[in-house]
Amino acid sequence: MSNEATADPRRGQSREPRDLESPEYERPSGEEHSPRQTGWRKRFENLWVTRQMAEGTHDKTFEIQLSLKELIIYVLFLIVFNIVALGMMSITYYYYTKVLMGLFVENDFEDIKTMADFWKYVESPLIDGLFWDVWYNDQAITSKEDRNILYENRMLGIPRMRQVKVRNNSCTVHEEFRRTFSTCYDYFSSTSEDTEPFGLGTGTAWTYSSPEKLDTSNYWGWLGTYGGGGFYEDFSIHSEETLEKIKVLKENLWITRGTRAVFIDFTLYNANINLFCIIKLTVEFPPTGGAMPSWDFLTLRLLSYQSKYDYFIFACEILFICFIIFFTLEEVREIIHFKFQYIRSFWNVLDLIIITLSYACIIFNIFQFVKLSDVLQGLLKQKTTFANFDHLGRLQVDYNNMEAIALFFAWVKIFKFISFNKTMSQLSNTLSRCAWDIAGFSIMFFIVFCAFAQLSYLLFGSQLERFSTFINAMFTLLRILLADFDYDAIERANRILGPLFFVTYIFFVFFVLLNMFLAIINDTYSEVKSEISSRSDLEVSDFLWRGVTNVFHKLGYGHKLARDDGPRQDGRITFREIRDTLRKCNFSELEIEMFFAKYDIDPDQVVGEVETRKMLADIEGRKFDTESSTHPKSAPEVTQQEFTVLEGRVERMEESISTTIDKIELILVQLEKMAKSQNRNQP
Repeated sequence: MSNEATADPRRGQSREPRDLESPEYERPSGEEHSPRQTGWRKRFENLWVTRQMAEGTHDKTFEIQLSLKELIIYVLFLIVFNIVALGMMSITYYYYTKVLMGLFVENDFEDIKTMADFWKYVESPLIDGLFWDVWYNDQAITSKEDRNILYENRMLGIPRMRQVKVRNNSCTVHEEFRRTFSTCYDYFSSTSEDTEPFGLGTGTAWTYSSPEKLDTSNYWGWLGTYGGGGFYEDFSIHSEETLEKIKVLKENLWITRGTRAVFIDFTLYNANINLFCIIKLTVEFPPTGGAMPSWDFLTLRLLSYQSKYDYFIFACEILFICFIIFFTLEEVREIIHFKFQYIRSFWNVLDLIIITLSYACIIFNIFQFVKLSDVLQGLLKQKTTFANFDHLGRLQVDYNNMEAIALFFAWVKIFKFISFNKTMSQLSNTLSRCAWDIAGFSIMFFIVFCAFAQLSYLLFGSQLERFSTFINAMFTLLRILLADFDYDAIERANRILGPLFFVTYIFFVFFVLLNMFLAIINDTYSEVKSEISSRSDLEVSDFLWRGVTNVFHKLGYGHKLARDDGPRQDGRITFREIRDTLRKCNFSELEIEMFFAKYDIDPDQVVGEVETRKMLADIEGRKFDTESSTHPKSAPEVTQQEFTVLEGRVERMEESISTTIDKIELILVQLEKMAKSQNRNQP
């Protein structure tokens, strides 16, 4: 090949399109093969070509055809993925959770403030919610089918109440108060956990059980992370026996000063909607005294493929697996083609993330389908013991989270295929171009933001919950930017520094730093919009329109497809059409303005046919005679750095000339006004 065809595209020279099957395609040195091997390799390379592989090696039409093919395949995949991910979700999940929260949480549980409040809740509202022995008219329920919570929800197994404790002397009392305080109970940790028997000394409620024995995972509460072991008491299937057990625990001081958290666990199943709800009611007892209630309601569908709609979802899951295998082979093909350059593309990294998360979801789904039925059968047989659905619930939540993240990235990838026209590609081009500028400025923003977060944490952390931790303070400051803020609270916390902090934060962060982000994006958007408007490349929308036009021409309706943006038949052109044409010819904004000034073209008027002919005749008369003139030999090749410096000088010169022209125009306008005023003053 010639040097021109193989020149580095980064040096400003265009690379000629190369077809992988073209005989002019030269194979790099060291790749000599026999004719049979060469033909086989060519057929293999062209058997599966992606749009990224075709860039720079095929013509634009072939690239657009590949883009359309990939877009159609990906849209089908996205539809299937949405059906799989969203098909198992419905508003019924929310209604089911809300009803159960109203029964167990909003009925005095969220008002627990002391140990006495906890026992009052357990003895009355909790027992009334767990055991339904009478109808609403106080008539006794005789059928086991009707002894369900809210008459519709069957309890699986029996509830369990468990506590974790810390031992005495787990913290250090100050020297001045050691004579006054002989005990000290710290926050919960694995090193300070109490495992010694206490109280009655016998039974699971008074002796410690390890996490392995209980098969319970750790729990992340408001005040810390609590282990899966502890002291527990299983309730009965009858309300009277359960009340008797609670009475024994209360009278023998089961909850002590060392108690740091009490958990009440049980699981419900509603056959009408085929949903499980794994409920955990938690009350934390901090070293400060008092009580802090919290709760978890995990509403899940653990039994799938029961109805016709479920089997439709199953068919979509099979299609989803086929799509993922197809995309995996496609990525392997690109990795073989690009080698180490593959990882440098953002879209390739995104593809790997989507494929990895999808395989994780597929493996979990297969595991759930194979193993879940056996696990459920074992749990459901334990009618008089505690049915531990803790691990099943957590695994299902992890699966839902992975699926949600994968679906999110799948929707983000749609930006790769939105180049139907120039307008739709402006967003992606703007964000990609200003990414480094935003990243650099984000460091400055993060420094200022952290400074304000630490200031607010130190000023208001001891009085306001929203500033009680450094993380809470950061999120609260973010909420201020969204106008979600309680100004009266910080004013009450500190009448002087509160308002001063608020005004200073709003001024520096909201009015200065955030507007700098907008300025960076706006400046980049203007550049991208100017560049895109000056392009004349064939786009996907043009390709589609041409195909539609050809179809209608064959049907005899081509005369009805005259496009509005086509050239006028009367010879008249508008100001905008002239500007767009000059931009496509790579004229700068200064040259375009000089062109309009030379021919006195009014932006609000349409240039007629006569003026257009005169303008074209003048331009034709000023052309150089390319056939008779002799051109000097081209100058020696310059480096990229020299070209960049020269280009910068030219741009600065154009800006200076443009500024000078603007000032001259202002002076001319003022002179014209002065001349008009003098003419009016003359008699």
